[in-house]
Amino acid sequence: MDAGLLAMACSGSFQDLESLLNGKPAVYTLGSSARQPPHLYAVTVGGESLLHLVAAVYGDSEDSTKKASLLYDKAPSLLFVQNSQGDTPLHYAARAGNMRMVALLIDLANGEGINNAKGLLETQNKIHETALHEAVRSGNNDMVKLFMEENPQLARFPEQGTSPLYLAVLLENKIIAKTLYDLSGGLLSYFGPDGRNALHVAVLA
Repeated sequence: MDAGLLAMACSGSFQDLESLLNGKPAVYTLGSSARQPPHLYAVTVGGESLLHLVAAVYGDSEDSTKKASLLYDKAPSLLFVQNSQGDTPLHYAARAGNMRMVALLIDLANGEGINNAKGLLETQNKIHETALHEAVRSGNNDMVKLFMEENPQLARFPEQGTSPLYLAVLLENKIIAKTLYDLSGGLLSYFGPDGRNALHVAVLA
């Protein structure tokens, strides 16, 4: 990925990124990439797309969501790209605790068709975790609610491996554990690694 484009996605303004993607001079010089539209589908050595980088920004910045919308408008398929670890931009946004970005990415996926948001939410990375796992790990109950209200079956994933409920109990977050249980209607996975389950963790806590 072009170094100037990488810098602009991570720390530049929305206006500068828009200018760069449209092949116009940015506020500061970025070499050849400032004179012609860069490759929208370029990735880092770790497989992160431009949308991954923008989604990973901490804090609910309006500038970041505007960047994400711009990238999506120009290249909608970036929403579903997985990096070398299997993470989507939604994983990154949830990991950063960026509620506004998470909500935007889900809305964009809903605009792609009936099953696309469901597919994005249920996408697992290489350690069999969905973006819901990242929301649980961040301790953001409002974000967990957003995921579960969008897809009440999400706490059933993965079929094998660490479930969101197991993770919540392991982290001793009773509020999130209750949210997962209530919004799933009690139909959720208790499983953890190596044959353990949430009840084992609760007993040991």
